[in-house]
Amino acid sequence: MNPVLGTDVTEAFRSCGIAPGTTLMLHSDAIVAAQFAGDLPAEKRLDLLIEAVLAAIGSQGTLIMPTFTYSFTRDESFDPATSPSMVGAVTEHFRRRPGVQRSENPLFSVAAFGPLAPTFGDTAIGDCFGPGSAFDLLLHKDGVIACLGCALDRVTFVHYVEQSRKVGYRYVKRFTGAVVRRGQLEPASVDYLVRDLARETSTDLTRLARRLRETGRLRSAAIGRFGLTVVTARDFFDAASELLATDPSALIREGMRAA
Repeated sequence: MNPVLGTDVTEAFRSCGIAPGTTLMLHSDAIVAAQFAGDLPAEKRLDLLIEAVLAAIGSQGTLIMPTFTYSFTRDESFDPATSPSMVGAVTEHFRRRPGVQRSENPLFSVAAFGPLAPTFGDTAIGDCFGPGSAFDLLLHKDGVIACLGCALDRVTFVHYVEQSRKVGYRYVKRFTGAVVRRGQLEPASVDYLVRDLARETSTDLTRLARRLRETGRLRSAAIGRFGLTVVTARDFFDAASELLATDPSALIREGMRAA
């Protein structure tokens, strides 16, 4: 297979409906960047990947990536400027790029670049998936969700849907710790919708992906050996809500075993 170029990535996003001005939350795997042509260092490959996505959304678009740390669950303080992302090399590289702004959520922070970056950076930290969270903002800004080289199960927005629909297999738990602000540690607390470990609650979006494809709401393209899938936050929310209305376990492994 031929090496991948940055233009291939940009064109794949555009073929999936990503247009200039899009507010895009990207879940990704760095393995996609390994396909780029040339003997390039890893960081240069990551820059090429990020820049190719930015080219698809243009200067009026905003790119958001998860930079989750789960700090308070690990009894660690959270520093938005230095706490490394625990969800992949692309996200860690992105958060350190010039002009990128990061939110202060000590569990589920996001990093953003573009006109809406200050708004995403300023999202509330008190509730990971509730009103005022980055995921709530993504929905209300008509955002789009993309999975590059990874499965739809990676989409954390599902927990926003689950909390909105008050699923019975998760419950809100409060975590406390400290967040670095203006160079000082400040106490903070955050509510996190955790899993009921007595049930098979691992996320399984097989049925959701099928529903989205069947109804034409999930777009896909190939980038070398790996895939790109794209869905609007609104379509994801609506389709997931439809499934939960008929089967309250439709988004977890327990529901797949019963299906």
